[in-house]
Amino acid sequence: MAHEHVHKDFHGALSFGLQFLLERYGPEEMEAYLCRVAEEVYRPLRERLKWEGLSALEEYWRKVFILEGCREGEDFVLSYEDGVLVLKVHRCPVIHHIRDRGYRLADRFCESTRIVNEGICRPVGYGCSVEYDQKVGRCIQRFWRGG
Repeated sequence: MAHEHVHKDFHGALSFGLQFLLERYGPEEMEAYLCRVAEEVYRPLRERLKWEGLSALEEYWRKVFILEGCREGEDFVLSYEDGVLVLKVHRCPVIHHIRDRGYRLADRFCESTRIVNEGICRPVGYGCSVEYDQKVGRCIQRFWRGG
């Protein structure tokens, strides 16, 4: 992990790109694009989920949030509730970075999380949900075995 980097301005570019797709082509094309991203970019994570179970997602999310500079227990919490992996994001580093930099936050930015999560989970027999408040930059994501 010492050699891994996160380029936070990528988030601003992603937000711009999502808004462009939404305005130019509509929500269906934005969703189709994100489905392709989930299929191609997240293939290794999907395979890990298939073979290792929810611990693969737990490890992935912990690593991502720590790379983003978040503190576990304060900015985010990972736990299990009745066999469901629950990720509670109290302060989304992506939304706060976009706003701090003055970038435009795409109208349906947080919806991208739901779409990508479904693209990772459903093909390998897992379900997921996302409840979010884009205005304050918080969400609760849940993952479980069985779609």
